[in-house]
Amino acid sequence: MHSRTRSLLKLSIWVALAMQAASIKIVVPPGSFECVAETVEGHHFEVPGGPRLDGRVIVTGKNQYYVPFITIKLMTSTGETIWQKPHVYSESHFNVPARGPGVYKVCFENPYESRTNAIVDLVYFTLAHMRSGGKNVVIPKGTAETRGTEVAHKDHMDEVKRTITGMSEFMQVISGSQSYLKRKLIRHEATMKSNQNRALGYASLEVLVLFLVAAVQVFTIRKFLSKGSRVKISV
Repeated sequence: MHSRTRSLLKLSIWVALAMQAASIKIVVPPGSFECVAETVEGHHFEVPGGPRLDGRVIVTGKNQYYVPFITIKLMTSTGETIWQKPHVYSESHFNVPARGPGVYKVCFENPYESRTNAIVDLVYFTLAHMRSGGKNVVIPKGTAETRGTEVAHKDHMDEVKRTITGMSEFMQVISGSQSYLKRKLIRHEATMKSNQNRALGYASLEVLVLFLVAAVQVFTIRKFLSKGSRVKISV
């Protein structure tokens, strides 16, 4: 009973922590790079399917003349690159299997050719597992009471732990996906507002130019007529 209570307590704590998926904004100047780390421990490999590094990235900039682009690299603790994607202008997603326990880093490189700061929004960077069927429960020998106790304390509790870990990671991915959709909505609204302001500015400038042209034409015609009225005709 106490073991089951502790398992339920862990479940509630992990689910609560899972709702807070990592979300980081980084400004990467031209010619530099920044990295974010995630630790994969040995017990993550006990869940069927093996751990996978899952994340989403959104890239934006504030320069109206240049559009930033970056190269995303996913590296192991030894510096080995296990996944990369160059020339990311807007957004990207990665889901790569881990190659063993250790610290994994996702790095964002902004080349000099970008000529402007890249605002990298790491919506989430977490662990996920490929879902697979569970193993069959092996019934041990002995009396009914001893068999039930052994099954409850070994196979069932191990299965509960794996389920808790899988649910925690699943909730992190769901929470991260929700954050990603919210980011896209905010960026879409900002783009629409910027386009509206730009269109309004161009329309106002066009009206102003037309007004100035009309004023110049009126002034020119009045000046021409005033000169023509002073011309004297003699016979």
